[in-house]
Amino acid sequence: MNFSKKLKESFLHKNSFVIYGLGITGRSVINFFKKKKVDDFFIWDDSKTVRNAHGINKKYKEKYFAKTLDETDWIILSPGINIERSRLKKKLIKNRDKIITDLDLFYILNPNIESIVVTGSNGKSTTCKIIESVLKKNNIKVKLGGNIGKPLLDLVVNKNSTIIIEASSFQLEYSQFIRPSYAMILNITNDHLDWHITMKNYTSSKFKIFSNQQKNNFALLNNKKLINYYKKNNFKGKLIFVSIKNSKQNKLDKN
Repeated sequence: MNFSKKLKESFLHKNSFVIYGLGITGRSVINFFKKKKVDDFFIWDDSKTVRNAHGINKKYKEKYFAKTLDETDWIILSPGINIERSRLKKKLIKNRDKIITDLDLFYILNPNIESIVVTGSNGKSTTCKIIESVLKKNNIKVKLGGNIGKPLLDLVVNKNSTIIIEASSFQLEYSQFIRPSYAMILNITNDHLDWHITMKNYTSSKFKIFSNQQKNNFALLNNKKLINYYKKNNFKGKLIFVSIKNSKQNKLDKN
């Protein structure tokens, strides 16, 4: 899939969707769809209490909804939902290639947006706020969202906006189309292994922020191990080594 203008204009109204998970992010997607007058979508949550609150059980039972997962074009999965532990695990695994997140939806609909994505085990929120402060002092129109502040689809953006996104490993795990102008991983430590199971899985989810970057995008890292991992996977962005000890930023030759 590319990020063309044609795709942007037709994506919402020529596809069907399932919104899986009705936490803050799921509700944000629902509100966004209603605002954009998207009609072809279904909602679901693994919690019976939540389903009852949204009147889901009155509309269709789990067996019917499982079939819907096969028939829909895209499944928008809320962060924190691990398909390995979901009530509909088998169906979600079967339709794994159709799973996206609100991050993906944001980038599909804003293909040329200037964005900075920050992830890492620690320090994400602080770093995002520092970047926001610096950009504002330089009179740059900036919006902050994602895992911090407002969900991305709640932000009011225009072509002149720079979007700072705090991204968790839960959000990144099932993302496919995220493409930041600037992407950085602050650090990776033994965290969330109850969810990701292995460090390999956890690391892989973090590095998804680089997957769709092109030569005109930038990847910022401050750790040699992370840099080696980056090079090993042949990402396309311009790799920048950011050293805390040395204020100079040294562009590294990927070759």
